[in-house]
Amino acid sequence: ATCRTGGSETTMGWTEVVETAGSPGVTPEMTPRFLVAVIVAILALRVLHVAFAPPPRRPVHGPPLRTMIVLGSGGHTAEMFALLRALSPRRYAPRHYVIADTDGTSLVKAEAHEAAVGEALAEASDVDDDELATASEYSVTRIPRAREVGQGWVHSFFTTMRAMFSAFRAVFAEKPDAVLCNGPGTCVPIVAGAFVSRVFAVASPAVVYVESAARTKTMSLTGRILYATRLADEVFVQWEGLARRYPRAKYAGRVC
Repeated sequence: ATCRTGGSETTMGWTEVVETAGSPGVTPEMTPRFLVAVIVAILALRVLHVAFAPPPRRPVHGPPLRTMIVLGSGGHTAEMFALLRALSPRRYAPRHYVIADTDGTSLVKAEAHEAAVGEALAEASDVDDDELATASEYSVTRIPRAREVGQGWVHSFFTTMRAMFSAFRAVFAEKPDAVLCNGPGTCVPIVAGAFVSRVFAVASPAVVYVESAARTKTMSLTGRILYATRLADEVFVQWEGLARRYPRAKYAGRVC
């Protein structure tokens, strides 16, 4: 390539021509920062899309939904099993229970519930062997609690990170279609893992949170977190007054 400068000709190689014609103001030193900015912008848009766009709806008569169920203790567990008894085990299967490692009662209740489900399915005349095997399949994962009662905030940071790692690993391994939770602190890391799995297209779980019937005036801390951050796709409350206070929450009556 040839160009004239002050009446004289200067010969330039094609490499110099291309470099000279590059984007104005973008130097080689700026390229890494520019790429990082683009990646961060794309990731931010993806996070907003996942937060405000619900996961795809599954057809009512479609294949069973892999369901992850977060169990707490006491009243939380009782309400969750009341909810599960209202759902078809043939539709929500296989079921994967997540239990805190210090919870000594929920595993026994999960096993009892699944034994009853298996017996009912075995007695049903319209359930073949393949469907029986799928609908009665379940598994259990234990994860650390994010924070114990009375635990200091500094120590809580490290235990929360450990719980998040375990929760993310469980979600990424199971790739659930649905996540059901109703208040225990254990569900926050699991729901966060479900959200991240959607951001990175690992899975597309719908997260359903049911607030405890004990919450009549305000949501629990877990409920407020999932509601405010939009980590939960559907938030159900068991009191009409609570639904009026939180407009995006839905009132669906009492679980039990």
